[in-house]
Amino acid sequence: MPYEEETEQTPFSAEEELAILQIALDRAPAKLEKLAAANGDAEAFVHLPTAAAAAFHLGRFAEAKAYAGRCLALAPSFQENWNYGNAIHIGHTVLGLIALNEGDEVTAIAELVASGSTPGSPQLNTFGPTMQLAKALLRAGHAEPVLDYLNQCRVFWEMGGTWLSLWERKVREGLVPNFFQHSHV
Repeated sequence: MPYEEETEQTPFSAEEELAILQIALDRAPAKLEKLAAANGDAEAFVHLPTAAAAAFHLGRFAEAKAYAGRCLALAPSFQENWNYGNAIHIGHTVLGLIALNEGDEVTAIAELVASGSTPGSPQLNTFGPTMQLAKALLRAGHAEPVLDYLNQCRVFWEMGGTWLSLWERKVREGLVPNFFQHSHV
């Protein structure tokens, strides 16, 4: 059985989900420290996306929203920066997660679409996007927007075709994929 299939064969248990989240929580303080140490907009732009995600994971939602907003506000000035695609993707993902956390599923779906409109980046093109918002929306019963998002991801994540096809199949079957290694920013 191919590796990708193995990772999706059995749904993650609650304990496995918590262990994956714990990794994000453990890394969060360092990501926030990097942003705090940044000098100027150019350096901050590199750290804002992951700082926004870190603040979200720590439950600091106002801070996460502010970082994501600043990240997206700065993005037009840094379109040639290697981190531009990450900023679009993660900034909108964090805003979507916050919207979903606030019960605003319409905005969360719009943010998922916006996050998928990224032109890609060295990281996204190689390792793929986060599926954290997609997974949350699937759990809320929104399969069609997630299927659209998976198709958007095909544009920049050409190496991820096997993963994307596997996840698409599972979503069409009414299942929530594990999204192994793609669960958190």
